[in-house]
Amino acid sequence: MKDIVVLFILISIAELIMPKGNLKKYIRLVIGLLIIYTIINPFAKLLRLDFNLDKVVFNYAKPEAINSWELEDYYQKQEEQIERIYEEKIMKDLKDLIESETNYELLDGNIGILKDEDNFGEIDYLILYIGEKTQHKTQERIYIEKIEPIEIKQNLDEEFIEDKYTEDIKTLISNKYEIDKDKITIKIYKKGIGERDE
Repeated sequence: MKDIVVLFILISIAELIMPKGNLKKYIRLVIGLLIIYTIINPFAKLLRLDFNLDKVVFNYAKPEAINSWELEDYYQKQEEQIERIYEEKIMKDLKDLIESETNYELLDGNIGILKDEDNFGEIDYLILYIGEKTQHKTQERIYIEKIEPIEIKQNLDEEFIEDKYTEDIKTLISNKYEIDKDKITIKIYKKGIGERDE
C-alpha cells in the first residue's frame, strides 16, 4: 500500500515538471506501466507467485551442476582428441612433403609433441619409416617384379636402414617445420630385406 502512495506522489511531481511536447505521451505510457506493475505486485505476492523475472531468466542461463571430476575428465578427453588430430595433421603434411619432394613415401611414423607451457605444440621428435615409391599399376598392364628370397625378422627396425638420402630428407623436414635435425630419425626401407605388405 505504501508503494502505491509513494508512486502517486512521484507521478504528481513528474506531471508538474513534464514538458508539453511529443515527449509527454511517452512519459505517460511509462507512468501507466509503473502503476500497473505496482497494483499487480501485491496480489502476486498474496498468491505466492514469484514475480521476479530475473530469477527465472538466470535459472535458465545457469548450466546444470556438473561434478568437477566429470568436467576434468571432459577437458582431458578433449585435450587428448586435439593432440591426436594435431599429430595426424602433421603426419599427413609430412607424407605429402616426402612424396612430393623425394622418390620415397611415408610408411609409418611416430611423433612427439612438447606439452610444457612455454613450447606447447612444438615437435619434440620425429621417427619416420619411409620406403621407395611403389609403381602404380594400371589395369591395362600388369607389372611383375622379380621375387627375391624373404628373410623373416622379429625386429622391424632391422628392415630399415639409414643411408645418404636420410640427411637430405632430414634437411627438407627441418627447414619446413623449423626443428633441429637431431630430433629427426629417418629409416629407409630397402627391398631384398623383406617385402612390405601392400
